[in-house]
Amino acid sequence: MLLAIFSTNALASDSVTRVLTTAPPNLPESIAIDHMGTTYLSLPFASKVVKFAPGGSLVTVATFPSFPLGVRLDPEGNVFVAVVGSGIWKVPAAGGPAVQVAAGSGLWNGLAFDHRGNLYVSESGGGAIWRLDKNGDFKLWSGSSLLKGTTSAGPCGLVHPAVPSFGPLGANGIAFNKHGDMLVANTDFGEIIRILTNPDGSAGTASVVSGPDCSLWGADGVAMDNADNLYVAANSKGQIDRVDPAGHVHVLSAGDPLSFPSDIAFGTGRGDRTDIFISNFAAFPTSGGAPGVLEMDTGIPGSPLG
Repeated sequence: MLLAIFSTNALASDSVTRVLTTAPPNLPESIAIDHMGTTYLSLPFASKVVKFAPGGSLVTVATFPSFPLGVRLDPEGNVFVAVVGSGIWKVPAAGGPAVQVAAGSGLWNGLAFDHRGNLYVSESGGGAIWRLDKNGDFKLWSGSSLLKGTTSAGPCGLVHPAVPSFGPLGANGIAFNKHGDMLVANTDFGEIIRILTNPDGSAGTASVVSGPDCSLWGADGVAMDNADNLYVAANSKGQIDRVDPAGHVHVLSAGDPLSFPSDIAFGTGRGDRTDIFISNFAAFPTSGGAPGVLEMDTGIPGSPLG
C-alpha cells in the first residue's frame, strides 16, 4: 500500500512547503511533472513509478525489475524511466505496460531530452553520458574524464554517504541550456560540467563550469529556468542551490525539511511555473525531514527543456 499525506503548511524554512509525505519503502528519488500538472515519482526501493494529480492520491504507473531512478516525459506525455542494471523503459502516454527501449547494465540515472527529441541518460557508476536517438540507437555520447566519480573524500572533506553502497557516483542530473549545451552534475566532486554540443549532435569539449564546491557536494538532480540558471539538489548537503550562467553558486535553502533532496522539476500549472518541486529522498538523512515532495518559489519560470 502506498502511504501519502498531502499538506500545504509551511515548514521550518519560510520558503519551502510540503506537498506530499511518503513512508518507507516509498522514498521518491526522481520527479517529473506533465503539462496537466500530474506529478511522476520514482520509488527505487519499491521498484515503482507512481503519479498523482493535484489533490489526488498516489497511483502506480509501472513496476520494474530493479531500482528506477531518473523519470522524464516527452512532449507527448510518454514516461521514460532509467532503471539500474536494466536500461531505459517507456510507459506509453495512452497507458499500458512499460516496455524496455534501451538495454544496458549500468547505473542509469539522470535523464534529459534535447531540442531534437533525443534522450540522454547519465551512467553514474562509470561516469558517462549515453544517448538514445529517435531511431532507437543507444550508444555512448560522452565518456569525458570529468564525468567520473571517486571513492575518496569530496570537496567537504568527506566520502559521499552512498559510496559504500553504490561505489563512485559521477555524472548524475543533466539538463540543456539555451545554447544546446549539456550541463551535468558530478555528485562526488561537487561540480557542474558543461559539454558542448557539436552541430552534428555529437559531444564536444567538456569543462568545469562550477566547483568543486562544498555547497555542490552531492549534486544530484537538476532543472533549468528560462534565464539559464541551473537548480541543483545537493543531496548530501541537504540543500537546494542555484548556479548562474557564470558558475556562481547561490544556496536557496538548506536544512529541515530538506533531507537528501535528489531531484527537481518546475511546475507547469497556472501559478506554479516559477515554483520548483523537490523529491525529498531521505535515503541517507541529512536532517529530520520526512520523505516526500517539497515546493519553493524561485521567482523565475522554468525552461521547457529544464
